[in-house]
Amino acid sequence: MAPVFSEKQFISTKELHEAGYSNYKIRQIIDQGDLIAVNRKWYENVHYSGEINDFYAVSVYAEQGIICLTSAAVYHGLSSERPMQIDVAIPRNARMPKSPDWPAMKFYRMTEPRYSIGIMEVKEESNSFLIYDKEKTVCDIIYHRNKMGFEPAMEVLKRYVQQSDRNLNRLISYAKHLRVAGMIKQYLEVLL
Repeated sequence: MAPVFSEKQFISTKELHEAGYSNYKIRQIIDQGDLIAVNRKWYENVHYSGEINDFYAVSVYAEQGIICLTSAAVYHGLSSERPMQIDVAIPRNARMPKSPDWPAMKFYRMTEPRYSIGIMEVKEESNSFLIYDKEKTVCDIIYHRNKMGFEPAMEVLKRYVQQSDRNLNRLISYAKHLRVAGMIKQYLEVLL
């Protein structure tokens, strides 16, 4: 297989075709054990030697999936909690993806503008994933505080306030769009 793919944990059928591999050649590579078919569009690279990150699998199983809530909070250093699954946001009208056995994923349907605000792409070597930025993560966790628990929500907000790269203007702007401005301001007054 081409050396360019050695740095990718997951490789799409489209990428293989663009590199000149026919369906017949792809089938041969699978039969040799160099690729594992994940679904019709994606393959896992058996010879990937980089750091394994479960977040790379999100776009493989949920094409429009964005890492959110507790998983995003842990990534941004806002929570000490270790979730049992990856929290993934999908558009409200999207087809519910089939959840893989590994890594475990929990899908949340989100409406506009909640789904599309605050998306950032994280690139690591040749791999990438979509995740919500810190401010959007804080807003979502405050919005879902009754489901997630008040204490974990307050931990996220406290840790956010303590970070030097926080952007309170963006947080308030997102909070207004996502209809949690009153709650965010109330909690910030106590913390600041």
